[in-house]
Amino acid sequence: MMTTRIPRNAKHVFHANETITREDGRHFAGREQKSTTFREARAFLDALDMPGNVSVWRASTNLTDAHATRHADGHWTLLNRYTGKWEPLA
Repeated sequence: MMTTRIPRNAKHVFHANETITREDGRHFAGREQKSTTFREARAFLDALDMPGNVSVWRASTNLTDAHATRHADGHWTLLNRYTGKWEPLA
């Protein structure tokens, strides 16, 4: 696993969370990592080879928003902030 030191004055932080599905169909968060770049967050979930989500915290608003999703088959979708729709990530 990668460990990343987040600077105290970071403008944004990416949170990658693995999604685990129980046998009864319920979902819960598994392993997680905070990263300074989306590339690190994406590499974390790709290395686990598990579905999951990446959210981003922004210092300017102090809010956390959805950013991207890794699906069980390995493809990624990214939230388009202008349209509000999920789009495939190339």
